[in-house]
Amino acid sequence: MNVDVRHFNDVNLHARAIPGWAQDYDQLGRGALSSSLQQVSTGSFLVFREVFNRQVVQCGSCPEQRLCLAVSEVAPEAASTGWSRHPLSQVVLLRNREEFLLHAPQGLVLVAANVDHERFLQLADLHLSDEQKALARGARSLVVADAAVLRLRQVMQQVLALSCGQPPRDVPTDALDRALDELVLNAFLDLFDAVDGTRAPARCGGAVRSYIVRRSRALMEEGGGGAMSVLDLCARLRVSRRTLQACFQSEAGIGPLEYQRNLRLNAVRRRLGQTTAQALPVGDAAAEMGFFHLSHFARHYRELFGELPSDTLRADGRPTVAWSDHRALRRS
Repeated sequence: MNVDVRHFNDVNLHARAIPGWAQDYDQLGRGALSSSLQQVSTGSFLVFREVFNRQVVQCGSCPEQRLCLAVSEVAPEAASTGWSRHPLSQVVLLRNREEFLLHAPQGLVLVAANVDHERFLQLADLHLSDEQKALARGARSLVVADAAVLRLRQVMQQVLALSCGQPPRDVPTDALDRALDELVLNAFLDLFDAVDGTRAPARCGGAVRSYIVRRSRALMEEGGGGAMSVLDLCARLRVSRRTLQACFQSEAGIGPLEYQRNLRLNAVRRRLGQTTAQALPVGDAAAEMGFFHLSHFARHYRELFGELPSDTLRADGRPTVAWSDHRALRRS
């Protein structure tokens, strides 16, 4: 994962700082320019956020062999910008060196992302309808419900939040990259899927649903400590995300993501109960099962078990917090 945060007072320097984009920016609004650029990338995706305090026109072409999308971080009222229609009120799409011209109003906050186009089309063959796949191949924009745009913004903001702080410690780089790749690819798929929210999942009989959930669980457990992504599960089972979701809801009453997370949380709880706090800190036990953000882990743990992981009794009959207090007293 690569993280980059920069600030500029020249639009040309700003335009050249985004890798792969052949583009020029021109300042149209009067006054000293101040802009910022946040970027988070792996070998599979790039997510970036641009902020300008002056009106700017952006002209150029997107990267080769990439599927790109852009949307405003918030949707300001037309009256607040003086524009009859906000240029990024919906999602703009570009692909494979496609040219663009965007007049960005003063104060616009743009969030954008791109992924490998061919890889996305391979996923689309499994997860999207024919109409949605056609949009992925050629549409210049997507008109979807506000809720779908909001979900997209939330995912991109979640990824960009990594540029505002330190990444999780003691997490293997490749594991974090895979988790982020999954997050971004699912956001792209969700967006195209939202074009036709009424499409029903493929119907499966009870025996088929049971097999899919049982086989999914076996594949999840094969991963050991690392979480197996929903996209990987779908690829192994040759089913769409909708079908997988429907099978888990029918058989277990929860979705596959929550199901797998709960399995991993139970594995952490077993590890805590079999070890002492001195031998295995909570953070290490969580990392063994692929939990990268301790605050998120602690929240999910408490939601499932009704207690924080630090309150769980260890092999010596003490909760972790009791051992920590004992150690602090001994040091003093």
